[in-house]
Amino acid sequence: MSAVVSHDRILVGFKPIDDLHKEFESILAALNDPAEADYGAHLLALHEHLLRHCETEESYMLQEDYPHYARHKRAHGHLLDSVSEVRRKFDAGDVDAVRKYAADLMSWFAIHASTEDSELAAFLKGQTP
Repeated sequence: MSAVVSHDRILVGFKPIDDLHKEFESILAALNDPAEADYGAHLLALHEHLLRHCETEESYMLQEDYPHYARHKRAHGHLLDSVSEVRRKFDAGDVDAVRKYAADLMSWFAIHASTEDSELAAFLKGQTP
């Protein structure tokens, strides 16, 4: 099982992105709660959230002519591919794949937030070097 990631590790100091990150954290927590998890519904909610989440960040990047758009979009593409793959596995009856994915996702997300998203947030706030 993955290590618990503190909430502040996914916050980047730009409210619209932080709000998306908090929503992500809430959906993932529900997916990781064995007493509450409805794997089908929560996995779908996670996928829908991630689609909107990535689209929102990418729209900021395009609107503000973010220089690292392609790199950040590639990371989003890998994330969306991974959740699509887990949904396919779930549809084929592999609940363990969902459990493992949900347990590991926050660690990946914290790294993405502290690197890619923090850099984007700094750019959006005019703090690029």
